[in-house]
Amino acid sequence: NAANASNAFPVGAHVVLRLTDGTVLSLEIVKPFLPFTKCLVYVVRPESSSISDNLPSEVILKIYDPRYIDERTQSKKYGSSRVRTHVWTLEAEMEAARYRQEIAEGQRPDDFTVHLLYRDGDAHPFLWEEDFYRYLKESSENEVAAFRRLTSLQGTVIPKFYGSGNVIPPPGTRAIEPPAVLLEYISGSMTLADYHKGLGVSERANVIPSIFRPLVDAVRRFKELGVYHGDISGKTILVSSAPSSSQANPEGGTLTRAVLINFGRAGVREDRESEEDWE
Repeated sequence: NAANASNAFPVGAHVVLRLTDGTVLSLEIVKPFLPFTKCLVYVVRPESSSISDNLPSEVILKIYDPRYIDERTQSKKYGSSRVRTHVWTLEAEMEAARYRQEIAEGQRPDDFTVHLLYRDGDAHPFLWEEDFYRYLKESSENEVAAFRRLTSLQGTVIPKFYGSGNVIPPPGTRAIEPPAVLLEYISGSMTLADYHKGLGVSERANVIPSIFRPLVDAVRRFKELGVYHGDISGKTILVSSAPSSSQANPEGGTLTRAVLINFGRAGVREDRESEEDWE
């Protein structure tokens, strides 16, 4: 359940990631970034292999796993009713997978809408699983598409993108293979929101306002590159004391790099979209 997300993969555990080209990586969990919200986010250490030789010693693994999405435990008001917590079960996940399979095989129409969740009392649990699954699948696709469009900015104002794929769960434990991405780990960084709150800094580092200029200039280029972010805030901007991932981050000191993260709500211009539509 979402409440147990902190135990999803404990430190020292190994995660198997199958990349889109079919190669398989084993990743050791080094550190989680808590609290998890929509995704599980970890620092991981790739185990030695011919593929991992092309990766840094530590990278970010971001897993879009509906089992642990925070929407399960957030009480929201819809009209006069309060939505209860939606507990994950393997049975509901399996039924949602069958539902998608029937759609894929043409046995039933794809008539799923969020309105099904609030019609005639409590929706069947598999419909909630389907909603969470679709939401995170779309988020992962948005993130991958945005990073592919923004290749020229990777490693500076956005993290480097190392690949995407699916996490392979132990046999019999899941009905899905959650999507995941591998990104640059910017050590010693914090969100701009946490910096302003003074969190995680014993000795407040200095922020040079000019570090945001490259980021602002890059965001202005997003439109011509065919991308919009959709969620820019202090929570999605990292500040770091190293200008690139190859340099060590000293404690405290001066923050010299601003990096935009979290492209799950991003949009990418389709080839068929006209200039007017993209506006």
